[in-house]
Order: sequence, then structure tokens, then C-alpha cells
Amino acid sequence: MYLARVARSPSDAEPLPGGELAAFVAAVESASVQGAADALALTQSAATKRIRHLEARLGGELLERGRFGVRPTPLGRTLYPLAKRALLALSEVGLAAERSAQAATRQLELSASLTIGEFLLPAWLAAFRSARPDIHPQLEVVNSSAVIVALRERRAEIGFVEGLDPLDEWEAITIGRDRLVVVVASGHRWARRRAVRPGELASEPYLTRERRSGTRAIADAVLANAGIQLQPALEAASLQSLKRAIHGGGFTLISELTIEAEQRAGTLTGLPIAGLDLGRDLNAIRPRRGHRSEPAAAFWRWLVRQRAATTPPA
Repeated sequence: MYLARVARSPSDAEPLPGGELAAFVAAVESASVQGAADALALTQSAATKRIRHLEARLGGELLERGRFGVRPTPLGRTLYPLAKRALLALSEVGLAAERSAQAATRQLELSASLTIGEFLLPAWLAAFRSARPDIHPQLEVVNSSAVIVALRERRAEIGFVEGLDPLDEWEAITIGRDRLVVVVASGHRWARRRAVRPGELASEPYLTRERRSGTRAIADAVLANAGIQLQPALEAASLQSLKRAIHGGGFTLISELTIEAEQRAGTLTGLPIAGLDLGRDLNAIRPRRGHRSEPAAAFWRWLVRQRAATTPPA
């Protein structure tokens, strides 16, 4: 089988690398040039030509011909085991390349904002993989602005965003909804309150996400509309860093989805801001035009079905 694999070529006159070795090995094993031609699906003249090309390269005859058919010369006997090993190695290289190409066509490149990528997408992808185990998602978790950049640069086929970036150039579906809350440590003076008044926010250190974060953009916009401008005491690109930092005092504004485990454990508390709507849509987006891989199209259809069949996943 490996002889045929490495010997196949678009024309008898131009064998692929290994084709000459394959013709020689097949001739030795079948004791005839016609047998080699049959094994490699070639004409007899093409098999003969390949063997002669190889002999010309090596500067000596590899086969002697007679009433017995063909048999290897001393040079041919020396070359034969080496040729077999070389052909097997070539066959393994080809198989590895095929497997790699097949795996690449099954990959799904995704880019997601921090809240969606860390707290929602893992469960969605687990459910999707149960339906399509042949597809292998590759997930990048960044801020919402970086998701847009990844889509524009074609490093991702589907993105998940939560900020205020305009989505007019993208095909978008809302796949969930969450809200931002004031988050404090369980020992904070606000922890037992039902809500925080807007005017109280400036009295505590404000710990927040980095400027290009979708969460930060929405929090800043809502507060600005209420006439509130806060000076950050700390800016961090990591949700975990923020959640650890507020144990030293102050508050942050992040999605209540991100503190579910801490609220159950009683270490953090999330509170709304009285009179302010900090709800937001969570969107899946993709380019309106251009090539779409089958894995990306399949995952998009799955998202649409999930949205139609259930309440938003969040």
C-alpha cells in the first residue's frame, strides 16, 4: 500500500519523490517490471523509465534481466532494504500531513470577551462538542475591543462581545444578558445592604477593569449619564485580580455572573446601584460576508437554535 501512496503522480513522466524507489522495490518483490507496473498502477514503459532514472542517478545497474524476469544486482541488493525503509518513512510523512490537514479543517477559531469567555462559553462549548465531537474549538479570551480586532484580522471566525462597540458591520445575535453590580468583600460596610446609592460610590476606592474592557465601557457610560465620574484606584485586565484586590477595601463594578461562586461561598457580595440600569446584552458576532468554514457555520447554527429553543444561556 505504501508503494502506491508514494509513487502516485499526475503523469508517468514526472514521478513524485520516492516514485523511482517504489518502482525498483516493486520490481524486486514481484521479480518483474510488469509486476511493478501493476502494483503501482503504471504502464510497463513508465515503470521501466523510473527504474532507469534511478540507475542513472546512482551510476550503476540495479536489476539484471533474464528468463527468470528480473532480480537485483549486488548494488540492487544493497539498496533494496534502504529503499524499503525510505518508502515507509515517506508514507508516514504523507499520512501525518493528511491527518494535520484534516485536523485543521475541523478547527473552530473563537475570540471572546473575559466575562463570556471565562464564565459562559466553557459550558456552551461542552454542549456543542457533545453534538459535534469532530470540531475542535480554539478559544482566545481577551477584552471586547480585542475581539473586534481578531475578527477583522481573520484570526477568529466568531467573536463574543459585551461592550459598547458598534456592531453595524457584523452579523450579530444576542446570546445572553447579564448586569453589572457593585461588588464588595463580605466584611465591607455595604455588604448587608440591598442596594448602593449612586452618591455613595465616590466615598470608596474604585477598582476597575482596563480602559478597553467592555465591562469598563458600560460602567463608565452609565455612571456618566448619572453625572458620576469616578477616579480609579486600580485598573486591572484580570477579573481574578479585581476580586482579590477588593478584599483590601473598596469596590468594583463587574458582572454578577463572575461572582456566583464567591457569593455562594459568602466571600463577596454583589449589589445593584439604586435607580441605575446596568443590564447589558451579550452578543455573538461574525463577518457579514466572506468565507465561512463548516465548523464556524455549524457552531453559529447551534447558537441560533439554542437561542430559539431556550431563554438566553446566561
